[in-house]
Amino acid sequence: MLETSYRYEIKMNESNRNLTIEAKSLKVYFPVTKGIISDKVIAWIKALDGIDLSITKGQIVGIVGESGSGKTTLAKIFLLLEKATEGKVLFNGKDLYNLNKKELKEYRQSVQAVFQDPFASLSPRLKIKEIIAEPIIVSKKLSKNDIEYKVADLLRLVGLDPILMEVFPHELSGGQRQRIAIARALSTGADLIILDEPTSALDVSVRLQIINLLMDIQKQMGLGYLLIGHDLAMVSYMSTHIGVMYLGRIMEFSETKDLLKNTFHPYTKALFSASLPTHPKHKKISIMLSGEIPNPIDIPSGCRFYPRCLEKKLICTQKEPSLLCVGDKHLVACHLYTDE
Repeated sequence: MLETSYRYEIKMNESNRNLTIEAKSLKVYFPVTKGIISDKVIAWIKALDGIDLSITKGQIVGIVGESGSGKTTLAKIFLLLEKATEGKVLFNGKDLYNLNKKELKEYRQSVQAVFQDPFASLSPRLKIKEIIAEPIIVSKKLSKNDIEYKVADLLRLVGLDPILMEVFPHELSGGQRQRIAIARALSTGADLIILDEPTSALDVSVRLQIINLLMDIQKQMGLGYLLIGHDLAMVSYMSTHIGVMYLGRIMEFSETKDLLKNTFHPYTKALFSASLPTHPKHKKISIMLSGEIPNPIDIPSGCRFYPRCLEKKLICTQKEPSLLCVGDKHLVACHLYTDE
């Protein structure tokens, strides 16, 4: 169990909010312009091109895919750092872009983030206690003493000594800084934390410590995580569900256990064949894809994966497959599993 003081444990148990975030037919297009004065739009970068995804409190949804597949753009949408071109984002059934001031404040408190590089995400001018206390001051009316108590409790929660409140980020190691980032994300009583490559900037020896810390916190508090990563072993270990993205769309989505046993989409098979085996004695069939992910300005017609697919059919060049159920809540967008 995590070491947590009585004062902070009481405060955390006060939050019994339900949380559901849904993306429906979500599209995010960025304009490509030409000209200095007129800025004429000549093309669109389709970062997200029709995403349907639901995350509830208590779930850990992992999103994997190559660079350029749209994973980070999806995270930015949920963090209100980008706005959808089309489609909806629902927060407990309400359109995120139509929330009133009070509801928007509740959303910002409920959804927090831990980014890839802890050094870049922490202000070098602030002491650790100021970094963690800032969201508390904004979101809750507490006395100065109560804020210090809460900061100390948060540091204990992430496995750090409260004496570190008085130091600056540059005085800490990478693993300690990432623990500070986690403590800051928890400071508002968040229900969903977006983890954008949370261990990729850390030494190998520290990664497992941070992963286990995140898992312990999730189990203790019932949080939801949206986990974005390239490390399939890490995502498979942590996630309850996995979505595989390619060029702005989800190609396969399922519970993690089912996906690891029954991989359907050719792209998912290739991704997992390139990952490290779960055991040294386990043998894998290597699947080598030709070429690189296409330019999102010029997405291939039909199935966007067909130029690299080893199992493509004629219809793959003509019609884009829909995300359909091929098993018990196992979704895949591939013509290999349609009547056509």
